[in-house]
Amino acid sequence: MEDKTAKELIIQLKRIADALDTSNKQKDVSEKRTIVLEKLQEKNLRADLREKLKIDIDPEKVIRTSPRLESDGSI
Repeated sequence: MEDKTAKELIIQLKRIADALDTSNKQKDVSEKRTIVLEKLQEKNLRADLREKLKIDIDPEKVIRTSPRLESDGSI
């Protein structure tokens, strides 16, 4: 009888351990998704700011520090 009880306890403990592993994996995946979403939101905010700044910048007033090369390689 004790062997049967011990085997049942081992089976239950394995199930609990497997459930905890699954739960931890789900939490890890959820955290990774949250990080990716935050990065995408930050990227979108930066893109929005760039769009807003493009409108306000006068290209005639921009000081260039290096020569711009044309598509054919000439200056």
